[in-house]
Amino acid sequence: MTLLACAALGIAYGQEEQQKSGFGLEVNAAYNFALKDIVKAKDGLPAYTVDTYGVDLTALYAINEHHAVNIRFGYTAGDDANTVYYDGYVDENYIIVPANVKSEFENIYIMPGYRLTMPLTDSLNFFGGVNAGVAQTEGKLKASAYGTTLSEKKVKWGFAWSAEVGVAQKVTKAGSVTLTLQMQGLYGRPTFDWVLVGRSSSQLNLGVRLGYGCLF
Repeated sequence: MTLLACAALGIAYGQEEQQKSGFGLEVNAAYNFALKDIVKAKDGLPAYTVDTYGVDLTALYAINEHHAVNIRFGYTAGDDANTVYYDGYVDENYIIVPANVKSEFENIYIMPGYRLTMPLTDSLNFFGGVNAGVAQTEGKLKASAYGTTLSEKKVKWGFAWSAEVGVAQKVTKAGSVTLTLQMQGLYGRPTFDWVLVGRSSSQLNLGVRLGYGCLF
């Protein structure tokens, strides 16, 4: 899947007009590629990893041209489908049953954070930041085999964090467009009783973000 993201993030603090302290607002969009589970699944079972797309609104306060604090409200969603093989005994006969499993996730989060900005030119800046907070994830799983479909739905709160680096290019007197690479860890995914039993409830993502922001 390719990046579908525009409108988001970024204040070019290195610009002369933006070297003052002040409040800023950003709108962000990103696509997150699922890398792996942070915690290994039990008994070596394959874990469910889901690519997601997301948007967020970030409010920040620039202390000076280099340092800023922020709070981020975000939403991510994604789905995936694969074949899982269940095994067991039926009437003393050992059988293996292939099942089509579809997983869907919706996640909302709030994360305070910090950002460091370093000017590269008069209109181009490099920045890096970290965020940590909480996330609520709603998970839906459906498993279909031999004409029978079973489903589960759960909601869970958990810890979430992100680390990012990027560049911000001035496009107006008070606004900048940014391109950001983000690593995100989610520990709030639900676990399920019978579909994908034993799979990990955490996931590590690598996201690409495009954005726009302005400093007031």
